[in-house]
Amino acid sequence: MTKITATVDEQGQLTLPAEVACQLRAGQTVVIELDVQAAPPNPFLQFIGNLPPLEEDSRTCYRRERGHED
Repeated sequence: MTKITATVDEQGQLTLPAEVACQLRAGQTVVIELDVQAAPPNPFLQFIGNLPPLEEDSRTCYRRERGHED
């Protein structure tokens, strides 16, 4: 097993070092193992929790609360 350092650019494309890239053939698979940090928990969700979906859209709710007639 060979360990390689690769770079990810702004578009998310992986760039291998030239000496490694020249050894690969078209269609060959490279396996990459990462230890990705999980996203930190959202403190806002801890405060309000997960709310159920609304029965109506915000426009309908606003119009009903303001007493508009359709």
